[in-house]
Amino acid sequence: MNGTSLHRIRLPRGTALTVEVGAQIRPDEVVGLRRVPMSPIRVPVTAPFRRQPGDLDAVLVVRPGSLVTEGDPIARDDGGRVVQSPVTGLVVSAMPVDGTLLIAPLGPEEPVVGHIRGRIRGLEEHALVVEVPGVRLRGVGGSGDAVHGELMIAVRNPEDELRAAAVDSAATGKILVGGSRASAEALTRARAMGVAGIVLGGVLDKELRDFEAIQRRRQQAGGLTGSFGILLLEGFGKVSIDPQMFGWLTEQNGKMASLVGAEQLLYLYDSVRPPMRRSLPQVGERVIAHRRPFQGRTGVLVALLDEAHAAPSGIPARSGLVRFEDGRLAPLPLANIEAIVRSSES
Repeated sequence: MNGTSLHRIRLPRGTALTVEVGAQIRPDEVVGLRRVPMSPIRVPVTAPFRRQPGDLDAVLVVRPGSLVTEGDPIARDDGGRVVQSPVTGLVVSAMPVDGTLLIAPLGPEEPVVGHIRGRIRGLEEHALVVEVPGVRLRGVGGSGDAVHGELMIAVRNPEDELRAAAVDSAATGKILVGGSRASAEALTRARAMGVAGIVLGGVLDKELRDFEAIQRRRQQAGGLTGSFGILLLEGFGKVSIDPQMFGWLTEQNGKMASLVGAEQLLYLYDSVRPPMRRSLPQVGERVIAHRRPFQGRTGVLVALLDEAHAAPSGIPARSGLVRFEDGRLAPLPLANIEAIVRSSES
């Protein structure tokens, strides 16, 4: 869709905002500051009062989830004696077994970047509500962080695979548009080269699992920095991007974009409306299939079949005859295909 839409920027717990309602924000703008909790420390609470560990709840003046500053009272007995927090941090849990409190010290202050362009419409708990101008595309799958960068077309054709050799230093900070899939090697190289994100038609499950396993190992080793997002436009497996959509994305090459992988969203700013899709296609219209074995493939609906045909599930369904780009004819349930229409028709 284009025009404007509302987006929620998720804020990590403990974020102190640096922007206000009504402000215009850029994708690279810092919207808040936070201090990340580190490994918790154990603070004795009942022992200084010579109380039993089971008396912990009776003397606590803070609860799990509270933020405390160094020197703040965390417990007080009937005689007015207090136990103070030795650090500034987040109260993680109370331990009545040994009468202690777990407190996670806060690390250095870190910026929280919104990765979205627009006007702040309001505040919610742990979220900024932003009115985003431009085009919003919703995919069928995605993963990773919110990122932003210039859109960069990395393949020549929508059915091409994104190869590791095609990812070089020119892609650093960009959101790459691949084709039908990307190998785990290509995804890993893109991450290492500082690519912000990748848009694909599809991806093989095994490749995605291998890539995520590599990222977990690097994160555990402390060698992984920056953010990275993946968006799938058509489906899972090797699925080419619809040629009309790929052509439209090619026209947006070099424009600023925001990708929110976990929410399966891509925002493109200063862009015209993309090809749209609608259900109940008519004979003669270009269509795209949404179920295997033709998932992600496009063709033309050449006829509506008078009799119901069995879908892959075995359930009879109203169907149409589709001629795919390679000339193959196949009956498909109408519920499994959508018409691809030009912007002027939508």
